[in-house]
Amino acid sequence: MKSPDAANSFRPTRARIDLSALRHNFRLAKTLAGPQVGLLAVVKANAYGHGAIHVARICEKEGAAALGVATPQEGLELRAAGLRAPILLFGGPFTAPGELLAEQGLTPVLYNEEQIRELQASTTSRLEVQLKIDTGMTRLGVLPKMLPRILQTLEQAPRLLLTGVLTHLAQADTDSGGPTAEQYRRFAEAEALLKKWRPGIKVFQIANSAALLDGKIGACNWARPGILLYGANPHPRLQAGAALKPVMNFETKIVSLKSVPAGTAVSYGGTWVASRPSRIAVLPVGYADGYIRHLSGVGQVRLRGKLAPVVGRVCMDLTMLDVTDIPEAALGDPVLLWGETLSVETVAAQAGTISYELLCAVSSRVPRHYEGEEA
Repeated sequence: MKSPDAANSFRPTRARIDLSALRHNFRLAKTLAGPQVGLLAVVKANAYGHGAIHVARICEKEGAAALGVATPQEGLELRAAGLRAPILLFGGPFTAPGELLAEQGLTPVLYNEEQIRELQASTTSRLEVQLKIDTGMTRLGVLPKMLPRILQTLEQAPRLLLTGVLTHLAQADTDSGGPTAEQYRRFAEAEALLKKWRPGIKVFQIANSAALLDGKIGACNWARPGILLYGANPHPRLQAGAALKPVMNFETKIVSLKSVPAGTAVSYGGTWVASRPSRIAVLPVGYADGYIRHLSGVGQVRLRGKLAPVVGRVCMDLTMLDVTDIPEAALGDPVLLWGETLSVETVAAQAGTISYELLCAVSSRVPRHYEGEEA
């Protein structure tokens, strides 16, 4: 008996990934950045749920200056798949030895002295590194006042080659000035110090998706598009985001329909009770697939061109809809959870979260079907 195709879950729930939309968004980012600015394509967290290897291949062919991941394992998976572009490890080296990173061409982002000493001690090869400056995110990064000490430690690590410096904007999506302008100022001061210390540093990067869409690149020569590559706008105020195309269509089909009398409770806890005779549709998707529980009683899906409300609690594997007002709804009807005609930003707002979380939450048991250019 022939083994079943691993990509076929035999369930109608799937994520369709439009690679032509990805190309469009990458090219838009390139236009926004300008011809002198390289793009580091952020493909961490399985490319925000879209499939890191497929996405990275497209970005590499489109001329990405580098790829960005969070962990050494993510970087190693890309190398094993044949990706050749430079790869930055945003989260740092963790416990990965410097020799392995050098061998695989993975560039760790550093943010403390201990990392410098450990990498110097764990490699006999030359290892490219980048340095993160904390200009206001208060997360990872060297505080500007600590830069002289960090540079002194780097002087004692001759096998580490500092090739770039970066920071991360904390409020670029919602802030049109103020804190973001202050972060640019602090980074410019750090950049001046670093160029004086080591004139050969090649890369300075600060702009993220929101900054690109806001037209605020700064004086840097790299930018880091993340969420915009996947067609989601970081904030409604960013008008350039209207040109983005959604890359993921998360979809399923109706597998059960039943008519129930008024007073019938639906799902765990009976949190929704029919106020009239109702038709309830069941979808084979739940929070184990990434359709999160916070959509219980507040989410909507697209069905036959109309919006149908989620009723009752979203279960691990199943979700219920009230389709009373869509009498033509039938078994097997396709349902869009989010995508081209129901944006992931809209669904995220219903759930009280952000598009990033929803996209990253789409689990491994949901098959990704790739279409479009070079699918």
